Amino acid sequence: MNHKRSILILIYVTLALLTACSAPSPAPFVSQPTSTSVPPTATPSSPTALPTASPTAVPELNPSARGYVSMAYDSESQQVILFGGQTGDYRKAENYSGETWAYDIAAKTWTNMNPAVSPPAGGAGSLAYDAESDRVILYGNVNVFSMPAETWAYDFNSNTWTRMKAIGPLSHLGLRMAYDAESDRVILFGGYNINRDELYQDTWAYDFNSDAWVEMNPAGGPPGQNFQSMAYDAGADRVLLWGGDTWTGGSHPPKDPNVWAYDYNTNTWEQKSTDNGPGARAYSTMTYDTLSGQMVLYGGYGMGSNEMWAYDYEANTWTRLEPSRDPGKLSRHAFVYVPEIDRFLLFGGQLGDQEFTYSQSAWMYDLNTNTWVDVTHQP
Repeated sequence: MNHKRSILILIYVTLALLTACSAPSPAPFVSQPTSTSVPPTATPSSPTALPTASPTAVPELNPSARGYVSMAYDSESQQVILFGGQTGDYRKAENYSGETWAYDIAAKTWTNMNPAVSPPAGGAGSLAYDAESDRVILYGNVNVFSMPAETWAYDFNSNTWTRMKAIGPLSHLGLRMAYDAESDRVILFGGYNINRDELYQDTWAYDFNSDAWVEMNPAGGPPGQNFQSMAYDAGADRVLLWGGDTWTGGSHPPKDPNVWAYDYNTNTWEQKSTDNGPGARAYSTMTYDTLSGQMVLYGGYGMGSNEMWAYDYEANTWTRLEPSRDPGKLSRHAFVYVPEIDRFLLFGGQLGDQEFTYSQSAWMYDLNTNTWVDVTHQP
């Protein structure tokens, strides 16, 4: 049985009892974007006021082992920010983390930030760093009891999370996001509604300055899917999407092997077909190397993989990378690129086919030498 479905059916059975409605089906072929909050040019609204306290950040060796975890690189502070994740059996609420961690690139240390207020504990959410606003944006977090449609913004400098007023797409399990730096928008695609047994193929954009989610409604795009890989290619000014789960309870179409490129300025998706790339899969992660101008992808599949690939948008070609050592067969892990040191950081993930068994390891990858280094701190 599809692991994702069996794990998360319980989540949405509970949600069905707690909520009386869910999101409407997306309208993928309407030409004009529509706003579900305030218009993107509106005067910024004040976010929900939250209590203040004196948080105490605590240096620790590593975050605990977890999967369904996301990270984003805060370039202004030169910190990798990690939030949440699933630490064990999905049926137990205590196995969802609400921790915020920061990895200091210069010091090579993890710190449990312990902010005074945090988003609800959960996993499977998506993080994206908004460079213009210097905030890490979180959306789509879920735990066994709820999937709140909440937008959160984290400021490392003040160690504060702020719950924003904007309400984004509802019941989009496994949605993915990437920050389009040229347009200053967080782009979101896809997700799964278990109540409807429906995969979404909608595209949304979030503007922090106006605190607004806008459904873009491009004319066409990738098929409905979730847990795909998404990242922004700064050289091409495109958000690239690859992979994802296309199965529902009632339909098992083949997974899409194509790369898709989204241009916010024209509100269009372009399909980039190749015949030499990796086998289509979900639960992989992909991030953009600004120096080489390539996307780098690691892992995936339901039971994990240690395959590694690089994608060149301009040439539309995949290259298999085969380092002599790697983090092992992983899925549901986090993976980011750090331009200041020209390295990739990977953390966590499910260990192969070991259900509910997650990694606590952190690894650094150098594309120039095609080598991995285990940077996990040992007691």
